[in-house]
Amino acid sequence: MPFRRLLFAIAIAASASGCASVQRTDLLRKDVRTDAQNAIADTQFDHGDLTINVSTDRPDTTYDPGQPITLKVETNKDAYVAVVRVLENGDTAIVFPNKAHRDAAVKAHTALVVPAPGDSVKITADKPGIVMFEVLASTSGNAWIFKRAPDEGSDFADLGVSSRNIAKNLVSTLKVGGPAETAGVHMTVRITGRSLF
Repeated sequence: MPFRRLLFAIAIAASASGCASVQRTDLLRKDVRTDAQNAIADTQFDHGDLTINVSTDRPDTTYDPGQPITLKVETNKDAYVAVVRVLENGDTAIVFPNKAHRDAAVKAHTALVVPAPGDSVKITADKPGIVMFEVLASTSGNAWIFKRAPDEGSDFADLGVSSRNIAKNLVSTLKVGGPAETAGVHMTVRITGRSLF
């Protein structure tokens, strides 16, 4: 009987050790988006051969509340780019173009850093949760998303919390399926107040 208990204790310890190792390498991590975030993430913006690559300054895409978030965006063609931040409650804002950089034009295969080094504009999240960024691009700069000025006294343009209506409006303004090539890609970052280790 004591031998079985010893084997059971060893099995439990090995299992716990394995789970800790998996968490450290983020193999079990899955950022679950809210319905409000999915309203934009699930919208089809792709038309043509335009592509977007997006990454963050942290390979694990995990930040503490208040810690600055930096995105790097690259397109395969000259394009106009907008970056939209969607919080879990659907609160949506255009974080690029912004107060520091109003020009949405980006050259092909050139890294766009948002915010750029030295900018007074900072992207942060106040509380733990999942923050989604939707990056939109078009070979035409006519859409209002590329021209919308930041709100008075703010670094960004606030679009409100009705993400379903915002998604429909974005498809309409980008004229997805029209003469211009369009693309959209999203990524999530995790804001956590505690270490995973």
